[in-house]
Amino acid sequence: MLKHKQHFRFLWVLLLCPLFLISSCGLLRAQEANQEYQLKAAFLVNFSRFITWPAQSFSPDQEKVTFCIAGKNPFGTTLDAVESKKINDRSAQVVSIDSFQKLPQCHLLFVSKSEYNDFSFLLSRIGKKPVVMVSDIPGFVDAGGSIEFVIKEERLSFIINNSDLKQRGIQAGSSLLGLAVSVR
Repeated sequence: MLKHKQHFRFLWVLLLCPLFLISSCGLLRAQEANQEYQLKAAFLVNFSRFITWPAQSFSPDQEKVTFCIAGKNPFGTTLDAVESKKINDRSAQVVSIDSFQKLPQCHLLFVSKSEYNDFSFLLSRIGKKPVVMVSDIPGFVDAGGSIEFVIKEERLSFIINNSDLKQRGIQAGSSLLGLAVSVR
């Protein structure tokens, strides 16, 4: 009887291990994605510290640096922590954009992958306003975006479209340009 119970436990362990591994792999992937966007949120905050916007991009009644998220928010609540920080002596705020018909004043706009099909429309709505547009959509910089997240040698990095920034009256600091894998 004891041998039979041990055999039965062994079978249960064999059955449960694959289920545990499958469920933990999904959890690990979710954690990796969460960590990826935590890192990207930190990059966004640091981008804003090494960028100079034209004075007219801050109105007397709007002195905050505004981070906007277009589309599905991949950051969760991670980016909300920026609201407790100072960016170049200014307070910061995070705004989610539900509709491109009425865009709020944004200084740094993250374009989510969910907006892949609407990016050209969003770009036309922004025009040449002093907005730093950032995304992890492949080819984003080539399509007119300002900064594109890329993975190079298994590390998160970015490409800067400096000519786009200059056309918008925005200046990227030399230290930021030096960290980019490519400057166009």
